[in-house]
Amino acid sequence: MPAVKLSDGPVAVTGASGYVGAHTVSALMKRGCEVRACVTDLNNADKTEFLLAMNEEHPGNVTIHQANMLEQGSYDSIFEGCIAVCHVGTPMAYGGAYKPQEVYDGATSGIMNIIGSIKKSGSVKRLVYTSSFAAIHHPRAPGYQYSETDWATDNREQDSSWDTARIVEDGMVAYSMAKVECEQLVYRLAEEDGSFDAASICPNAVVGPMLSRVHECVGSFQHAVARALAGDDIDRGWQALWNVVDVRDVGEAQALMIESEQCGNGSRYLLSATDPSGELSVKRLQEHLQAMFPHIDVGSPPSGYDEMVEKSGGPYEFHAYCDKARNELGLETHAIEETIRDTAESAIALGLIEPKLK
Repeated sequence: MPAVKLSDGPVAVTGASGYVGAHTVSALMKRGCEVRACVTDLNNADKTEFLLAMNEEHPGNVTIHQANMLEQGSYDSIFEGCIAVCHVGTPMAYGGAYKPQEVYDGATSGIMNIIGSIKKSGSVKRLVYTSSFAAIHHPRAPGYQYSETDWATDNREQDSSWDTARIVEDGMVAYSMAKVECEQLVYRLAEEDGSFDAASICPNAVVGPMLSRVHECVGSFQHAVARALAGDDIDRGWQALWNVVDVRDVGEAQALMIESEQCGNGSRYLLSATDPSGELSVKRLQEHLQAMFPHIDVGSPPSGYDEMVEKSGGPYEFHAYCDKARNELGLETHAIEETIRDTAESAIALGLIEPKLK
């Protein structure tokens, strides 16, 4: 299918008030695009005012629309006339907001409603679906480098954790299975329909500047960076290396995908570290933050970290790089130091933390 031009018409973004969704809106508006930002609550100023403020900052235009992806037909009028849809929204378990079963059901039911509204529109030519590295990662030997050809269902024959019966109790299994199912479903439905194509991004550990207080997302990677400035232990995923992608790069990649001639139905783009500098241990993260903010008493890895590293030979590593997105889409990524600094500074500017001064 021919590439879509952003000048051809509006682009709808679901989950637009969220961390990734907001940066997707920003990336599109910087290109002069007309964006229809979909949120669940028009009355929540923390989720709408910062989006509307982008009208003063960027050449594009954004309008806010209320919709619920769990309600059939909720996006019908919003998608009408749109040339593309970036489906970013999905139920997340941060802070216990949703139970594992709700994460799975919300994602899989929601995607059917999104597809239904796309078909009714008659105008949407490209769907960009926000999947996850969770749809790629599967058990492999140390040193293996993951790519877009990997699926979370691979190499699971002897893995008792990969079982649909565990969806009700294990949030990670529920999330991973939902992302795999939704990704494969949108490719199949797009091919069967023929009027639009579907492509996906698979972000890894997303970090970068928060644009609103609602982007703190308790338990997230950006939340861990913020809390480190308050002197808290850095205990988010401390057993493994963080494989970091800047949230601005995630938004930028979606804008590039809409217009890319190399991107077609079934295309996947792994959004992860640019190079090994973006694979961080929590100890290395602490060192970065302490060097950037010498007047702050930055939090440390949790108790027992050094013993764990010595016993195991280091944090668990899963290597993955965004080479395909850089080569095919022309994505220019942020340096890891810039990503960390901007995350920390945004947390302070938004008043999310009180830095622990020395």
